[in-house]
Amino acid sequence: MMEMRKGLLKAKVKGYFTEGELRMDSSFTLLVPYYLDKARHNLETASILLQLSENVELKKKAKIREDYYGYDWVISAGYYAMFHAVTAALGAIGIRAETHESLIEGLEYHFVYKEKIMENEDIKRLNEAKRLEEKYINRMWATKSRRVTAQYKAEKTIAKKDAEKTYSNAIEFVDRLSKLISEITSK
Repeated sequence: MMEMRKGLLKAKVKGYFTEGELRMDSSFTLLVPYYLDKARHNLETASILLQLSENVELKKKAKIREDYYGYDWVISAGYYAMFHAVTAALGAIGIRAETHESLIEGLEYHFVYKEKIMENEDIKRLNEAKRLEEKYINRMWATKSRRVTAQYKAEKTIAKKDAEKTYSNAIEFVDRLSKLISEITSK
């Protein structure tokens, strides 16, 4: 099953390169610290929203109604923390993504399966890249799905536990990718 997934992913990633949804861009490495900072910023935003959702005094001070809960935005901020961390990880090996799907699948392919798709002067960075555990890819897809529900479904009530789980997963995800990027860039 894993070999079939790997083969399918290889074909998709090659297609992303062909279509320009993924591209080699060695200058993008300069933006890696800024994307990591953006990831941390999104985690801080999620933290603020979680605290605000549970604190009546903060709501009063901010002139927000007592029944306000920002769990949908906690999920979105958590997803975007992951998104920006992935952007930084791919950027660290000189790859830029144009879509959410190419970003996530590019991460999975290059950091979980570690195979090169294209010959390039930056390809040695791919070979030096450390491995990422597959659970992080699964968490990103699950969070993306939760974000879509949280943002676009007005009839869906977002549970506190979903927001808290997304937030804690996002923290672990960003920390793991930060470590991975540090390993790559310290060479």
